[in-house]
Amino acid sequence: MKDLLFIIPMKDPEVAKSRLAEVLSDAVRARLAMALFRRMLGFLAEAQPEVDVLVVSESDVIAAEVQEHFLRQKGYGLNEAVTEGAAWAVVQGYRAICVLPADLADPSAADLARLLALGKGVSIAPAHDGGTNALLVSPPDAISFHYGKDSFLAHQRAAAGLSCTIIPLESFRYDIDTSADLARVRGVEWA
Repeated sequence: MKDLLFIIPMKDPEVAKSRLAEVLSDAVRARLAMALFRRMLGFLAEAQPEVDVLVVSESDVIAAEVQEHFLRQKGYGLNEAVTEGAAWAVVQGYRAICVLPADLADPSAADLARLLALGKGVSIAPAHDGGTNALLVSPPDAISFHYGKDSFLAHQRAAAGLSCTIIPLESFRYDIDTSADLARVRGVEWA
């Protein structure tokens, strides 16, 4: 049995970051989405090089970027992407999954290590806006996934009856979805 699998769900860059449409052009939003995605893959390769990463996407552009584990998404939306990734992890024999968004603003290796040290059950790192910016689940299919508005509380409810740890991690609080999120980020090469 394999230990842990990171799952990174990723939209096609052409349709990603739609909430930034009022401040960025389509082309710039696509470049931003790809830059953040590549940055996340690089972060994981450096912070946890021994852990496998599965990218789940419907996008041919994203498929071309991924060197090893890529799962073509069959359903629609983020919850379906994560559900399909979790099912793949079960079939492949992984003990746990850690779902991370591709657009975390500035994750730290130390915060990721703190999350991964928690082990069995469900561990949730909440986002500043009530979302879920990191979700550790063991076994991979222990809960149903509820990304979207207030997903932090929805994932907490889904874990009822299981060991559930809430772990606020400063570097996992922010992803880049809105112009306010974008304004917080300094020094990211994406334009």
